[in-house]
Amino acid sequence: MKKAVIYVEKFLPASQAFVLNQAVAFRSFEAEILAGSRISSAHTKKSTVPVHDIRRSPIARAGELLLKIPQIGLPFLFPAIGKADLVHAHFGKNGYVIGPLARAAGKPLITTFHGFDATYRGDPKKPGGFNQVRFFAKGRSEMAGWNSWNIAVSDFIRDRLLALGFPAERVYRHHIGIDLDLFKMEPRPRKKGRVVSIARFVDYKGHRFMIDALSRVAAAGTPVEFVMVGQGPLKEEIEALARRSLPSVTIHENLSQTEIRDLLASAELYLHGSVTLDNGHAEAFGLANLEAEAVGTPVVAFRSGGVGEAIEEGKTGYLVEERDVAGMAEAVGRLLNDQALWTAFSARAPLLVAERFDLRRQTGTLEDYYSSVLDEFSSRGRT
Repeated sequence: MKKAVIYVEKFLPASQAFVLNQAVAFRSFEAEILAGSRISSAHTKKSTVPVHDIRRSPIARAGELLLKIPQIGLPFLFPAIGKADLVHAHFGKNGYVIGPLARAAGKPLITTFHGFDATYRGDPKKPGGFNQVRFFAKGRSEMAGWNSWNIAVSDFIRDRLLALGFPAERVYRHHIGIDLDLFKMEPRPRKKGRVVSIARFVDYKGHRFMIDALSRVAAAGTPVEFVMVGQGPLKEEIEALARRSLPSVTIHENLSQTEIRDLLASAELYLHGSVTLDNGHAEAFGLANLEAEAVGTPVVAFRSGGVGEAIEEGKTGYLVEERDVAGMAEAVGRLLNDQALWTAFSARAPLLVAERFDLRRQTGTLEDYYSSVLDEFSSRGRT
């Protein structure tokens, strides 16, 4: 069995549970994770995938510094890389950092771009962090010319990468998929008026628009309970706004995948408020929309970025134009008050996910891509 080393900066924020889910679903490749550091999160406690924590080893830590500053890769400091058949970095900046090490080790590099890394077009200095700044200043243009491979998590992100100069034959669109053994439709009681959002508390996630829309729904006489799951710099500000504006608000910071499944299955509606910012940042895809649909919870979302790729318009959810709060309120009210319509959407949603976004099938497709990359790498040379 061939081995893939997956590189991430941290193992593993709750918002990146998809990295572990994908690794666990491998069948024809063996996965190991190389991480800059480990953090505590609910979904990683029972991980069966080996994790190499760079910062627990002084030697590996020194090798990381060489990678991040002068961009020198020394494979002997990272045994997991030497034993791997390929390296798969999640997020563009991480691919840029690990690239010199993959080249020095003679391993093909695949980088998955998840959103901000492909959409950002603002001042390179604003995101902060030495390698982040270097990545946005010149890293993406350099990577476009590398002998490496790239994955876009949606057609929207693929278009952004092509606009940045990445060659079309080296950008593969791949939807990650959802674990249907965990996220599945089962007869469960729904809490009347419960609306759920799972999103980091940052500007582009659009919490203010969702709160405004729900306040209109509540003012029209429809019961509303808003449950938000996430962390981020705007948490306190958004929580205060929600409690001023809505009759019932609950916030969770760190839930396991099982807890998220149960929460989504108890809701009548999933709300997605992401918008495009002036700096270009937009939602790449929206896996939480699929998790909601998989348990039969309809979605209302702004038609932003790649969000529409996860929703069957008028059958599993409604898409409204960005920042159209009135339109979002109307769609939410319609689904919360029309039982026959809600039932039809709820029945169709799991079928959509099973047809197009099954994690096992999608991971098998990814492994086929791994194999094609290895074949091309071998035939075209390793430089």
